Amino acid sequence: MLQLIPMPAEIQRYSGVFSMTADTSYTAESHFSEAAEFLESYFKKLFGTAPEEKETGDIKFFYAENLAKEAYRLSISANRIQIEASAPTGALYALQTLRQLGDFDLQENPEEIQIPCVEIVDYPRYSWRGQMLDCSRHFFSTEEIKRLLDLMLYHKLNVFHWHLTDDQGWRMESKKYPLLTEIGSKRKNTQQTGWMELNYKLEGKPHEGFYTQEEIRDIVAYAAKRGIMVVPEIDMPAHFAAAEAAYPYLACREMKSEVFWWYSGIVPHTELGYKDSSWNRPACLGKESTYTFIFDILDEVCELFPAPYFHIGGDESPTAEWKKCPHCQKKMQEEHLETPRELQGYFTNCVGKYLKTKGKSLIGWNEVLDSPNIDRSVVGQYWTSKRSKAAERHIKKGGKLILSRHNAFYFDFPHSKVQLKNTYTFDPKMCHIQKNRENQVLGVEAELWTEFVADRRKLDFNLFPRMGAVSENAWTPKQKCSFRSFQKRLPHYEAVLQKLGVNYAPEKITLKNHNVKYTHAFYFKNPYLEVEDGEAAKRGTK
Repeated sequence: MLQLIPMPAEIQRYSGVFSMTADTSYTAESHFSEAAEFLESYFKKLFGTAPEEKETGDIKFFYAENLAKEAYRLSISANRIQIEASAPTGALYALQTLRQLGDFDLQENPEEIQIPCVEIVDYPRYSWRGQMLDCSRHFFSTEEIKRLLDLMLYHKLNVFHWHLTDDQGWRMESKKYPLLTEIGSKRKNTQQTGWMELNYKLEGKPHEGFYTQEEIRDIVAYAAKRGIMVVPEIDMPAHFAAAEAAYPYLACREMKSEVFWWYSGIVPHTELGYKDSSWNRPACLGKESTYTFIFDILDEVCELFPAPYFHIGGDESPTAEWKKCPHCQKKMQEEHLETPRELQGYFTNCVGKYLKTKGKSLIGWNEVLDSPNIDRSVVGQYWTSKRSKAAERHIKKGGKLILSRHNAFYFDFPHSKVQLKNTYTFDPKMCHIQKNRENQVLGVEAELWTEFVADRRKLDFNLFPRMGAVSENAWTPKQKCSFRSFQKRLPHYEAVLQKLGVNYAPEKITLKNHNVKYTHAFYFKNPYLEVEDGEAAKRGTK
């Protein structure tokens, strides 16, 4: 059995092997110069030297106009390796398959690598194969982001959804609004226990960090070289406390910055001194100053991210403040809006219209679709575990969706809750999407929220091997997917992860049916633990 993840669309196995050595040469048209750079980097790690480029090389990159952008044809015989693609991305994916066929990552100072003779024609199931990382709740360095992008390339994932702002921290430099990072990127504490618990425990130390615009440009370029599109998320109108801490006028009721600064520590709303509103305090949607601020921020962010998509969050937006706010009530009267939810729809449409002038489509979590007046050009990201009739209506009316269903793709939850099989076997029909509407599904995306993921070790433990399951679900044709086959390939895959320095969750956790009643209280009181036969597994603990 070929040890490949994701499994290619079409494979023909032949007898014989291609012997790769330090003397192996290559030929690449200028169209594939970046792919050739990756080939050279792999050779340097394997043999200590780059391969020689010749007119008649042993490894040949060819342009094939008939192949789609991400598709490739990989032909390996005893005498040569031929990679055909129409775009650099396809050639890069062919190299990832070659890397796995030759076990490049498991080799140590080889004199020769034997690669099986095969004919592979490969292409993805979905155009959107994503991984989100929340850098608001816990900040991760640019080096950690790049490491994640490298691992995404290995798995042929092509969208990095970058959650840059939330209540707990604003992580993007703004030239026009410097207080967003001077104040909004910092908090003096971090909660260590569960949601909304009155007897919460705090870490006892400040947390801060943000990305300069130059660092963001560097990350975007680094991702693009790996065929990965970076989609920013600036969360609005809720999850907005970090912005309000910096600029209190953005809220319906202005409060002192230091109060919001404390609120950014993931604490109950009772700390704020008002019990009549939800814990997730939104921006005021009635003040023109709010829209000016947001459009200014969009101007800055859109210059940094060339992706044709922009994520605004839009989830979990409470309406209590809007119902009482004179500015919001006035806006509703002026725009003939009957409910606060229609007010959110009005706001979302305004932002979407502005983004269209930037050549971008607006993405929002599926709650934005609850607004009856929402524009159908909005791309909904279906995350909730409960059935969303609004998402179903949206797709029936021609709208598009990204699927991130909570019980399959939320990797902040323990492996006993979001099991590996849930991720691998997920299908659009589980979201009540009819087969004739599946072409309106852009793809799937996994999420890693980091309220209780503070470092690389825990990040790895939550992501792997589930990223392998996402990879195969998103890439391999449905009829070719087999969880039993995936299980058989797991030991080899885990050996590669270990060689790459990834702190993956072992099979005794990911493949075992845990007879444990899952509760939020247990997990969030013990965020670094996984349950196995009633005992805490040691691997992955902080």
